[in-house]
Amino acid sequence: MGEPVRTLSFVVGGFGPALAGAVTTWLDGESVRAWARQIVRWRVPPRWYLAAFLLPLLVVGLASAAIVLLGTDVNPAVLSGRFSLVLGSYVFVALIGGGNEEPGWRGFALPRLEKRYAPVPATLVLGVVWAFWHLPQLVADPNAVYSFAWLVEETPGIVLRVVNIVGFAFLLTWIYNETESVLLALLLHAGINTANSTLVPLPIEAITGESFTTVLIAVDVAVWIVAVLLIAATRGQLGYDLPRATADGKADR
Repeated sequence: MGEPVRTLSFVVGGFGPALAGAVTTWLDGESVRAWARQIVRWRVPPRWYLAAFLLPLLVVGLASAAIVLLGTDVNPAVLSGRFSLVLGSYVFVALIGGGNEEPGWRGFALPRLEKRYAPVPATLVLGVVWAFWHLPQLVADPNAVYSFAWLVEETPGIVLRVVNIVGFAFLLTWIYNETESVLLALLLHAGINTANSTLVPLPIEAITGESFTTVLIAVDVAVWIVAVLLIAATRGQLGYDLPRATADGKADR
């Protein structure tokens, strides 16, 4: 598959949800400006910024423990000197490597699903759609870490990726519902992707090579532990406050 096709797939996959959100908002006669304001809504209590930065560290910490339980030795010393890698990955994911999807998924789709369903089923629906949205990107880049060729050869990899993304969706639902800020969802998205790819205490070549399946299973376990804890702690509401939503128009956003 040629480079232009891979580039087109990357652009459409990354910016398609946001573009669809903007166009559909406009076609529905709603305010595109109000929809867009969520993307730069930064005036939220500092604890939510802390949550956006610490949740990925919690996930990678739990994943590291799971890796050990699965029989692979970790070496925290390999993390030294990765600052530039972590920073570069974070900025890339936030701007064009996944975070740019958030205006569509959390900024548009999630609020509308939550008008029809409770937060948990709404998140499950969105998580599955979000997971399968990524499949064309996998086809377009046979050399990617999560390559389509690898998934065909190792069919369970498809299931592991879907499980991972759906679990991740619960964390994003929670922080979006609590803040009504796409920006915070974007920061959490960037943090999770960056932590999973750079802060697992294994050599990078091991994460993407012989230990890849082990790492993916461990991250799945970690993400779902956090997701279940959030569901339990919020009694299934994941930060969605229906009385407040009705009072301030959130249910119609």
